[in-house]
Amino acid sequence: MLSRAASSLFWMARYLERAESHARLLDVSLTMALIDVPEDREEQLSVPLLVTGTVEQFKELYGDITPQHLIDFMLLDNRHPASVFNIIQSARDNALHVRGNLSADVWDSINLSWLEMKELRETGVTESNASQIFDWTRARSHIFRGATYGTLLRSDAFHFMRLGTFIERADNTARVLDIRHKMAIASQNEHATRSFFEWTALLHSLAAFEAYQQIYGHNILPINVAELLILQLDVPRSLHACLHEIVALLEQVESGDSRKARRMANSLYANIHYGDREYIAERGLHPYLTDFLARIHAIAGQIQKDYMGWQR
Repeated sequence: MLSRAASSLFWMARYLERAESHARLLDVSLTMALIDVPEDREEQLSVPLLVTGTVEQFKELYGDITPQHLIDFMLLDNRHPASVFNIIQSARDNALHVRGNLSADVWDSINLSWLEMKELRETGVTESNASQIFDWTRARSHIFRGATYGTLLRSDAFHFMRLGTFIERADNTARVLDIRHKMAIASQNEHATRSFFEWTALLHSLAAFEAYQQIYGHNILPINVAELLILQLDVPRSLHACLHEIVALLEQVESGDSRKARRMANSLYANIHYGDREYIAERGLHPYLTDFLARIHAIAGQIQKDYMGWQR
């Protein structure tokens, strides 16, 4: 596969996964802000900005952090490169470059998402209907993945799209877990009820609340949350599950003479696959996740160098 086509497929899938992640994160943060005490609401609203590293950009454009400002910035603002509007536009642009590698169902799912997103931006999104837009964003991402899995030939095009999805998902899980975990621990000694809601928000942000209840029951413990989202292979957004897919996909794409990305991915996968909760607790969750993020970013960069011939 030509390197440019591989890059477009990889980033198209990353962008669509990112749109869903942003919608989940924003939905939970706005809900938490409503149930939290007034003096702590700004902290809840700042979570999407902290996770995406856009605090300074937001303040330059909007100043005060309010629910409506956050909705406009994260969903609709074309001045913000990581707004859902710009992300879906970028996904559609990349899809257009590789239209011949996509099935009609996959192309239609992306193109329709872009057309509907433009309409949403024209009509606007308010606090009263924001939850419907979050549901719409998640649904469009699900339709894309379903069309991809159900209609595409299992060729390199399919594999590069799946690689983009799991690289992005691993990055998001680590970021959300790191930020929400720090907030939950900070509130643990002050108010047990608030700490419980922090852990609940973390699990809902990563679509893992029901999975946690099935495995651990209703008592939410920090080490159980970390184990679920890092080590549990059968939890779709866990770091273990993402690395398992990344390693398998890298074995299937045509790699030529370069194997460095595969070596790096296998090394990180072994670290998680043979790790345990005691090791994470001893090392500390924040240092563990900081190291993971650095390594997953290095793997993503190496994939682009090995298979696409350039760095984004």
